[in-house]
Amino acid sequence: MLYRFSPVDHGFYPRCPFYLLTGRQCPGCGATRALYFLLHGNFAVAWAYNQLFVAILPLVLFFFIAQFAHAMWRGRWHPLQVKPGFIYAGMVLVLSFAVIRNL
Repeated sequence: MLYRFSPVDHGFYPRCPFYLLTGRQCPGCGATRALYFLLHGNFAVAWAYNQLFVAILPLVLFFFIAQFAHAMWRGRWHPLQVKPGFIYAGMVLVLSFAVIRNL
């Protein structure tokens, strides 16, 4: 559906409640539009909508593909093992992005 119907041209996609309440962009604002343009191969426009999403997406895709491959070869899905330092670093990254994009 996202490939066929642009979020720029169609208004049925959900709106960000944080943006509606504050007028400021949350870290996820623009991610749907960015994904639409990534699916169509327009990386520059996708980057303009949400830099964090575009930068992190390859890592997330790699992780899920690796998890799926591991589950297929080993026969079971293993829960995600993430060290607390990675969680804290991710939180700092997302919060920093939220502040910087609204300056």
